[in-house]
Amino acid sequence: MRPPSFPTVFFRFGFVLIALLAGCQSMQDLIGGAPKPTAHVIGVSIRGLSLENVVLLFDVEVENPYATSLPLTDLGYALSSGGNKFLQGTLTPTGSIPARGKQVIQLPATVPFSSLFTALKGVKPGAIVPYTADFRIGVDVPVLGRIDVPLSKSGELPVPAVPQVELSSLAMGKLGLDQIKASAKLQVKNTNQFPLDLTRLGISFALGGQEVGGSKLANPVTLPAGQATTLEIPLSFSPRVVGIGLVNLLKGNQIAYKVSGSMDANTRFGPLSLPFSHVGNTAVTK
Repeated sequence: MRPPSFPTVFFRFGFVLIALLAGCQSMQDLIGGAPKPTAHVIGVSIRGLSLENVVLLFDVEVENPYATSLPLTDLGYALSSGGNKFLQGTLTPTGSIPARGKQVIQLPATVPFSSLFTALKGVKPGAIVPYTADFRIGVDVPVLGRIDVPLSKSGELPVPAVPQVELSSLAMGKLGLDQIKASAKLQVKNTNQFPLDLTRLGISFALGGQEVGGSKLANPVTLPAGQATTLEIPLSFSPRVVGIGLVNLLKGNQIAYKVSGSMDANTRFGPLSLPFSHVGNTAVTK
């Protein structure tokens, strides 16, 4: 077993000597006047965002004022909004804070939206939720034993919602024997309280119960919070493939449809991938 280092021995001896010289003064009074470790959050980032959860990563810097290193014993955290707690947990850290030095600790916290909706009754998909994160960092201080270093940080987290995607109309071109051309007007509405910068849109169309192909987004599109835009998507398919039944339906004034696919978007909270699917009826124009 290795003997304690000189700084550790000197540190412990100093506390004992002070206690002896203090006479009637209590150890609690001495502890109250001694310097203590401090901590603060120097950064918060979102490392994962989906329709199911959000992963927050807190960078916490802990400063040790003592001449001996401080082993980390445990980490506790709790997240709340409006006084309602929606997440709490503990971590078992490794390592220590160097003597008279600083150390950055990364604290991950995964927030399942299912538990968020249970704890915060008024929150719905598409919202931005303000939160307060309270942390408790346990360190082992010589002579004093285990002490807690508390800190807190406020911020916002997104609860993504799937945009509304509808086929508002279908403009038919010439109905040829070998090829049918059409222009689909697709309305995309951002149902989130934060903007979406669409970078990719992959979409498949079904008309009258028949798959007729798909398309991709030609250029990036910005969707402000709560706003909608209309995209014109060209379609081309063969009558021989889809059958005479669909061709006859396209000669009418209305047709049943299904649009499905996924979109990628950039947000101020990070990248986001959103699947979508919608069925309905749309007008057919000639």
